[in-house]
Amino acid sequence: MTKIYLFSKSLHRVLVIIISVVGLIMALTGILLKYTFIATRFTFIDLGLVRYLHNNLSPIFTIVFLLMALSGLCMYVFPLIRKN
Repeated sequence: MTKIYLFSKSLHRVLVIIISVVGLIMALTGILLKYTFIATRFTFIDLGLVRYLHNNLSPIFTIVFLLMALSGLCMYVFPLIRKN
């Protein structure tokens, strides 16, 4: 049971880094898609590419977030089980 806890802990740390990077990219692309006047001022921003990135990163974000939630749940439940 301790091995599951330690694995969850190390997996959770890695997933926090991944979710931070992917979440930041999702936030930036979401802002660019919502406020298109930013993209019109900077001609090098391609809204089609931004939309493509945002749409293709959303399933990755969801999967990583789900795995992070499950590993966090394991870390939360383990001390409660061990206590009893």
